[in-house]
Amino acid sequence: MTRINIMETISISNLKTHLSATLKEVVNGIRYVVMDREHPIAELIPYSEKQRLVIRSPLIKTKKINNSFKGKVKLDPIEYLLQDRRGNRF
Repeated sequence: MTRINIMETISISNLKTHLSATLKEVVNGIRYVVMDREHPIAELIPYSEKQRLVIRSPLIKTKKINNSFKGKVKLDPIEYLLQDRRGNRF
């Protein structure tokens, strides 16, 4: 299969009408910019295993939070929130 890199524009209504044919063209390498009147709103590109989501470590170091409330709070914060949302006051 020959892959080509052509960029086309397509309106939302045209995409709706010709979705199957457009997706076949995308599989063959044609890239589409979906337009809402004059404004680009999305890009249709061929799927690639190389573009998979990669989870990485944060770029900055995070600080460990000191739990200074330990032993001072009589109720679990989650339980407090749930009771508050139910309308139960303390």
